[in-house]
Amino acid sequence: MSEHPLVQAYLADLDRALAGSDPREHQDTLEAVREHLEEALGESPSSDEVRAVLAGLGSVDAIAAGTTPVATVPTVTVLQPAPTPARPDPGSVVALVASVVALLSLVLSPFVAIPLALVALVVAVVRVRRPAGRTTLAWSAVVVSGTTLVLSGLLALLLLAAGDTTPEPGPVHSEPVAER
Repeated sequence: MSEHPLVQAYLADLDRALAGSDPREHQDTLEAVREHLEEALGESPSSDEVRAVLAGLGSVDAIAAGTTPVATVPTVTVLQPAPTPARPDPGSVVALVASVVALLSLVLSPFVAIPLALVALVVAVVRVRRPAGRTTLAWSAVVVSGTTLVLSGLLALLLLAAGDTTPEPGPVHSEPVAER
C-alpha cells in the first residue's frame, strides 16, 4: 500500500501542509492517515481504489486546517531611548530676539531699530543658508526683521509726505489805512 505512487504523493503533500502545525500533532496526523490508508487499501490496491479512498479522506489542506498551529514565541521589542530634542540654534535665537526688539522699538527709536533690524536680517539669512540651519527660528527672524525694515520705510515715507504744514512768517507789510 505505501509503495503506491498516489499514496506516496498524498502523504508527501500532507507532510508539507502540516509543516506549520504543532510537531507532535504533525506526526500523529501522518500516522493516523497512514493507518487509515493501510486498513482501507489492503496489500495491492488498484489505482482506482487508491483514488477513491484518497477522495474519501479529503484534501490535504482540509486535514492540515484541523490541526493546531505551531505555538509562536512572542517577539521581544527592544525599546530605544527617546531621541533627545534638538537644541535651538543660538544664532537663530539671537537673530529672532534682535528682530523682535527692533520691531518693538521702531516707533520709539527708529535710529536704533533700523540698524538692529539690518543686523538681525543678515544673521538670520546666514543661518537659513547653512545646510543645517533651515529652522523655523531662522525663518521667523528673517520675516520679522524684513517686516521691521519695510515698516520703517513706510513710516519714513509717511513722515516725508506729511511734511511741515506750519506757515512761515514772512515780511510784515503795513498798509496805510484810509481815513474817511
